[in-house]
Order: sequence, then C-alpha cells, then structure tokens
Amino acid sequence: MVRCPERKSSGRSLRNSPSDMKKAAWAVALAIALYTVLVLTSDMGRVADAAEAINPAWIPLFLLLPLANYFIRFLKWHYFLHRVGEKVPLKESFLVFIAGFSMTVSPGKMGELLKCALLKKSRNIPVEKTSPIVVAERLTDLISMVLLALIGAILTGSKVGIPASLAGAVFVAMAMFVLLNRWAWTLFERVVKKIPFMAKRNDSFEGFREAAKTLLDGRSMAVSVPLGMLSWGAEALVLSIVAASMGYGLPPGVALLSHAAGSVAGAVSMIPGGLGLTELTIDGILGDYLPGAAATVTTLIMRFATLWFSVLLGVLALAALRRKTKPCP
Repeated sequence: MVRCPERKSSGRSLRNSPSDMKKAAWAVALAIALYTVLVLTSDMGRVADAAEAINPAWIPLFLLLPLANYFIRFLKWHYFLHRVGEKVPLKESFLVFIAGFSMTVSPGKMGELLKCALLKKSRNIPVEKTSPIVVAERLTDLISMVLLALIGAILTGSKVGIPASLAGAVFVAMAMFVLLNRWAWTLFERVVKKIPFMAKRNDSFEGFREAAKTLLDGRSMAVSVPLGMLSWGAEALVLSIVAASMGYGLPPGVALLSHAAGSVAGAVSMIPGGLGLTELTIDGILGDYLPGAAATVTTLIMRFATLWFSVLLGVLALAALRRKTKPCP
C-alpha cells in the first residue's frame, strides 16, 4: 500500500475509542430489545414456526443480494473519489469503503466519516476533500430510495410509503439547498463557526463546499442516483427471497416499497442505523401482505442480512487495514 510522503501527527486513531464502543454496545442492546418486542407482539410460537419453515437452500441468497448492494455502492464511492481528484488503488479503496460499515450504526451513518480518517492516515488526503463524499453518498442514497419507494407505491397501488418519501425528499432538498446556495451556505457557516471546535477549521469550509458541489452536479447525479437505485433495489429483493423461503409470494413492488420506505424513515430520523423506525415501517407494510409472524421473521432476517452483516464486514475490513496500514512518519 503506497504511503503518503509526509504528514503531521494528527487525526483520529484507527482504534475505536471507549465512547465508540459504548455507543456500539447501546445500539446492540437497543436492537435486541426491539427485536424481542417485535417477536413478542407477533406471538413467539408463531414466529418460531415461521422461522422453522425457512428452506435452508435459500439462505445463501439472503447474503448474496446485500453483497451485490455493497459492491455497486463501492463503485459509487470510487467514482466519487475520482470526481474529487483522488486516485486510490482499487483494493485499498474497497477495504476503506467496507471498513466504513463498522460505523453504520451511527446517526445518519455519519460515523462512516471513518473512511475519511483512514484515507487521511494512509495517504494524507485532506478530510475536507473526502468528507463531502460521505455526505454525497447519503444524499444520493436517499434520492435513490425515495424514487424506489415511489416506484413500489406505483406498482402496488399503495400510498403507505408516500409520507416517508415526502420526508426524504424534503430532507434532501434542504440539505442540497444549504450546500449549493451561497446565501444559505454563508448562514450555515456563521452558525457552525460559533462552535469552538468548528471555528478552528475555518479554512476547510470552502474546500468542503466546492467538493460537495462537484459531487452533486448533474454529471455526478446521472451516475450516482441510478447506481443507488440498482444497489438498494437489489437489497430490497432480500424481502421477497426470505418470504419465498417460507413459501409465501411477496411481489417485488412490495419489497421495494417496504424496504425503501423503511430505510428513508430511518435515515431521516437520524436514529443510529435507523433502529426501530426502519424495522417497524418494514414490518408494518409487510403485515398487509404476509401473516404477522411471517412479516416479523422476514423483517428480522432482512435486518440481520443487511445491517448487521454489513457491520460485521466493516469490522473485518477495519481489522485488515489495521494490519496493513502504518501512519506516515
């Protein structure tokens, strides 16, 4: 792995801080509590019966579709790196991207700024140049999922996902207005600079905005949004696959609607990993198409095969980077 020629000893360590570990522990505890409530409210016996009905032959597909999602999203990440003028070898770029998943259970997934710290540590790439990529990833993901939710609503004739879609659209519009409008950005700067920690980073704001404008221009959106729709659409089909493994037919339109609406609701709420709101939204929509117990099992397996599987991969990738990466002298 090529190292940067020189850098000052700064930046966050690759090691997780005690506060990070506490946050992760609380997220896991919250997830366990939530999943327990879902099971109990659906009748534990029926949930167990539904889980036992799963055909093991289908299980590999539960993970293959999320892997397809991660790979396509990696292509977007690497494209964004290219757009801001940074050339990172594919293998290293891939490991950094996957390592970011270790912080998926953070508000708005902003913990994925870890990727910026990793590139700063190994290649001395300024954080203000890569942090807009994380923001652009989240915004374009939201746009893609809002569109998928609308497609699902059209295919199913259901209006249940419209509130979440509207909330997502408003969130994206507000964020992009602040980033792309000079007056709004100036006002945002004035407010943020009142925070002592941020005031010290005065020189970074304009670089951040310029990179964000590049990543959110028409050229980038024409690539990133379709990639997002393809990646999240593939992951949504996990719901149909899980239902099929139990002997139920779940139309792709329903899978798109429930997954996208749940993901948008969780993202807009800024709850770490969307825990709670995402599961309840998905389970609520699936309940109109599947028996209650089957809907709960489908929701839980979906979240284990996507959210928690990604966190596991992120931890493994981060461990691999720790072995390979040494800070520049």
